Amino acid sequence: MRIYKSKLCMLLIWVRIEHNTKNRSGEKMREDSFFWESLLAWYSENGRHHFPWRNTKDPYRILLAEFLLQQTHVRKVQEVYEQLLLKYPDISELARANIETVEEIIAPIGLRYRAQRLIKTAEIICSLYDCKVPNDYNELRRLPGIGDYIANAILCYAFDQPVVPIDTNVIRLFSRYFGYSSKNPRPRMDKELASLIRAHFAGMESTRAANLAVLDLAGLICTAKKPHSTECPLSGHCLDLLSREHDSH
Repeated sequence: MRIYKSKLCMLLIWVRIEHNTKNRSGEKMREDSFFWESLLAWYSENGRHHFPWRNTKDPYRILLAEFLLQQTHVRKVQEVYEQLLLKYPDISELARANIETVEEIIAPIGLRYRAQRLIKTAEIICSLYDCKVPNDYNELRRLPGIGDYIANAILCYAFDQPVVPIDTNVIRLFSRYFGYSSKNPRPRMDKELASLIRAHFAGMESTRAANLAVLDLAGLICTAKKPHSTECPLSGHCLDLLSREHDSH
């Protein structure tokens, strides 16, 4: 995480974090209102709405997409996703799949071990849950290959539950804009940081849309390297940009 040198920026960050931590109930804070209004307006016009898994709430299709998206660039996933659905249109057929065939289909995106996990997960869901993807966090976490992020993604995107899947993209956007940092060498494992981020989603009309908007801005604009700050709808209040501009003078 970025270390801010400017005393002005450090003061702004401290005030913002203290305010965020102590004042999450009642009316949304002014800074949150700007953040979400600007972000959701941008997402409406520029979001990646064409992804097929964005246009469904079928739990099987969401599960399949999240498995494929794990540790893979999103642009490589769509063709593999569509091929798998063509071959295995429902979870019961995936449960009976030949592992070599699944490995061959997902080979272009790598991590072929996902084939075994996918089939095993489908088998368990059909055996224990009558071929219906469970809508409970703890039950999802017991399935092979489903960690915290995928479990929350399924609950959010398939079942409209007000949960927040947090990955490195989400952490990067909130850390830059609100000035958050983590002492944990693996910020994704930082529960305090996750709690701060999730607090910003409280009371959102659609957590699903908010999550997708964050992912798209992080993936297209607030990139890990060379963020496109001049194109960012949040640039006017971003603490990371403020600090960089201050340091350059």
